[in-house]
Amino acid sequence: MMLKQAINRLATHGFIGALLAGAVITAQAQTGPLSVEDRSGSRGGARTVAAEPAGGNDGVIMLMQQMQQYEEQLQDLQGQIERLRHEVDRLKAAERERYLDLDTRINALVESTAPAPADSENATGDGEEGGEPAADPQADRQAYNDAQRKLLDRDFEGAVPALETYLEEYPNGRYRPQAHFWLGEAYSNLKSPQLTKAREQFSKVVDDYPDHSRAPTSLYKLASLQARGGSTVQARDTLNRLVKQYPDSSEAELAKAMLKQLGN
Repeated sequence: MMLKQAINRLATHGFIGALLAGAVITAQAQTGPLSVEDRSGSRGGARTVAAEPAGGNDGVIMLMQQMQQYEEQLQDLQGQIERLRHEVDRLKAAERERYLDLDTRINALVESTAPAPADSENATGDGEEGGEPAADPQADRQAYNDAQRKLLDRDFEGAVPALETYLEEYPNGRYRPQAHFWLGEAYSNLKSPQLTKAREQFSKVVDDYPDHSRAPTSLYKLASLQARGGSTVQARDTLNRLVKQYPDSSEAELAKAMLKQLGN
């Protein structure tokens, strides 16, 4: 009776209960019936003697072992799901970084081949004027192109001092916004990345040149570095700022995707 009550309780738990109940029935079949009937010939009467099976406890032990196995299998499946979810998130982040890397390299190539702007221009697009007119526009552009060429060659170790020199020697250079942006890229891609300096350069673009075409990308890069450093609250604030300040930019869509990933 005790085993039958256990089966009834397990059956209320659905599929697993049914499986476990089947396990108990199998165990009972192996250990014999739950009761035996002893008919005595004395006075033509009959009496029934209830008896626990010799192996009744074995059925309960088997049931408990199978329950433990199911729990272990469930925990293993949950662990696999978490690992897969983490891998999907990692691949999404890597895909976004590849997109941005390709975009920045294309724009760097465009900048290096674009004609020099006239002195009277005051544009803020890539390859165009970002600061006050330089004393020597030809030298200004040449110095910037020389530093940028190292970026195109993926020579980040050489690009850092070249861009720093440009910013120091051309305080009114036309290409200062781009130089700050690329310097942030170079710092973050060094063999030993200097992420604090990279964040400073991207922030410089956003704060000093908010209308420049590199500002939305700089915000996204800044948020990525903040998340990479574990500052998820700051990263979410930066991403929300990007969506609000540059809603029509392609980076705004990337920011929305990252916000979901960060749990916002």
